[in-house]
Amino acid sequence: MGPTAWEDSEFTLAMTELRLGDLGMLPFSSTVAELKAAADATLREAEAEVARVAAPSGSRTVENTLDALNRALVQIVDLGNHGRFLFSVHPDAALREAGRGVSEEADRFFNGYRVNRALYDALAEVDLKSADTPTRFAVEKMRREMRRSGVELNAETRAQLQQLNDKIDRLSNEFAENIARLVRTVEVSDPAQLDGLPEDYRAAHPPGPDGAIRITTQYPDVLPVLAYARSGELRRKALHEFLNRAYPENLPVLDELLRCRYELARVLGYAEYATYVIEDKMMKTPAAAHEFLDRVATTVRDQARADLELFLARKRKDDPAAKHLDPWDANIWCWEGYYDAKVRSEQFGVDTKVLREYLPYPRVRDGLFGLCERLFGLRFEPVQNAGLWHPSVEAFDVRRDGRPLGRCYLDLVPREGKYGHAAQFDLRCGIQGLQLPQAALVCNFLDPKIPADQALMQYSDVVTFFHEFGHLLHALFSGHGRWLYNTQGFVEWDFIEAPSQLFEEWARDLATLREFARHPTTGAPIPEELLERLKAAESVGRASRWLVQVAYSAISLDLYERDPAHLDTTERFREVYRRYALLPPPEDCHFQAAWGHLTGYSAIYYTYTWSLVIARDLLRPFQDKGTLTDPETARRYAEEILIPGGSRTADELIRRYLGRPFDFRAFESWVLAGATALPVSPPPLRTP
Repeated sequence: MGPTAWEDSEFTLAMTELRLGDLGMLPFSSTVAELKAAADATLREAEAEVARVAAPSGSRTVENTLDALNRALVQIVDLGNHGRFLFSVHPDAALREAGRGVSEEADRFFNGYRVNRALYDALAEVDLKSADTPTRFAVEKMRREMRRSGVELNAETRAQLQQLNDKIDRLSNEFAENIARLVRTVEVSDPAQLDGLPEDYRAAHPPGPDGAIRITTQYPDVLPVLAYARSGELRRKALHEFLNRAYPENLPVLDELLRCRYELARVLGYAEYATYVIEDKMMKTPAAAHEFLDRVATTVRDQARADLELFLARKRKDDPAAKHLDPWDANIWCWEGYYDAKVRSEQFGVDTKVLREYLPYPRVRDGLFGLCERLFGLRFEPVQNAGLWHPSVEAFDVRRDGRPLGRCYLDLVPREGKYGHAAQFDLRCGIQGLQLPQAALVCNFLDPKIPADQALMQYSDVVTFFHEFGHLLHALFSGHGRWLYNTQGFVEWDFIEAPSQLFEEWARDLATLREFARHPTTGAPIPEELLERLKAAESVGRASRWLVQVAYSAISLDLYERDPAHLDTTERFREVYRRYALLPPPEDCHFQAAWGHLTGYSAIYYTYTWSLVIARDLLRPFQDKGTLTDPETARRYAEEILIPGGSRTADELIRRYLGRPFDFRAFESWVLAGATALPVSPPPLRTP
């Protein structure tokens, strides 16, 4: 047997040269003055190095040009990541604002770097005759990025483009900051309105001194209400506030962001921004994206309609006069809605409130770590005194087969000013022989009013936890190559969700759940009967969920596919949404104001659906083995998909792993699975 990718000279993980203790970076506990001083020094050093590389030179080699430039760029990427992270998570408002400033300084550096004509020409002169494939590919991507940024245009136009990009970065940060800080609240005067919610939730939401119970739009507060509250009026109010976060503040910010991106695309010679941003992705063109979304919509629409008819039939048991579903009745705006939860409970015997009892956070976390050890040989070692930004955060050093791989952080409790969704953040780029990767999961699963060692997780949050952990594994595995442009951050962005969507499947795997899903009091494992019902019920509402994802994808495309002059984003959102989804959006809905993906993903929100089609196909080698925990398949997946990072095209990664291009069939059979079978089960299992 020949060398694996792990041993291949292109991908050697030179981890033995570094120790996990060698993880120095800007501290999370800096003062504002210290942060700014460190940032200024880093920027000056990197700017001097770039100027030196760009200056006229004799022969240009990989060592005297690419290595030097790579070190400078890594410094600034790390600086920007650090500032962006503080901006997203730090409890101190002054440090959050300082972090935002640092991230924008790093963005300005890169906006200037990308239009540096002397540097662009210097890269063209590097002798690559004896360079390996990852090195040549890294240089190709660097020059393509600079070319697409306008580096070949005249100096005046390059300056205009740099100013536009600087403004876009500021607007994106303002948009994200508004979402994080503008938390809304629903007041409940009658505790009976909480009927149907789990007991631990009700205990954590007692009436205040004025007798009112306050429920925020943060995830641990609002999502259980939408899934379990018997009161349709409470669900309506909660959904209204949730869909109007950051409204009206973010509407003018979004309008200006759309205008600036449209202007940027026009200056670069593109008809509109969507064409520009999709050009270097797997999809290539907006037309191909529309064709793909229409294909998915056609595939799932009939089954989605059957989903909603099923939910309406269940609603009529509560209200025989009901003629339609309301938006707060089903899984249209969240992964689990009220009547789909009822169907799972009553027709399949799956009560997710009972399931929560078997999902205490520490067991879920440790079960996930144990899974990674079985699949990939990883060990997670708690780090004490890591100088963290909040007492609720956990840090772990990660080893693979005993060798250092990197460090990860888990920040899972919501708090004021914190990023309000779920995401993986890169903190430090891993570069062979230079530094190990660091990454963090920033999520909002755990109720801050309940100690983490007692917190119970929603099953849907467990799936999201595994999803984000898939991103984290990608960052840790891919952070051992030579070049920044070959790391996870430089994978084609419409492939980036595929590894994380694949990793979700272990949260749905019965054997994996059985390993860690245990009752926190009795220690009893989750009953096999409940797991079997969970598996059978998993398809309920799947088609309707993904039809809504198609609608979101079409909206993001549409907003960036036109001249935004005189565009009313609220009306446009409703118009495009109705074109695909089967239920209209609620009245007075301004979800675009809280839709953070409109900044980072812009026109390519279709990524989630496109990547899912790929992920379903990447699962097949495991299915062919008859188990998702086959270590040989897992190692091959790591070696062909995760470790190479962005050193190959996504198409090539897939072909090497599958032995062929991916296709649509696995997704199609999965999304329609269970369409004709609705088994009648005994009453839901009760907590022992």
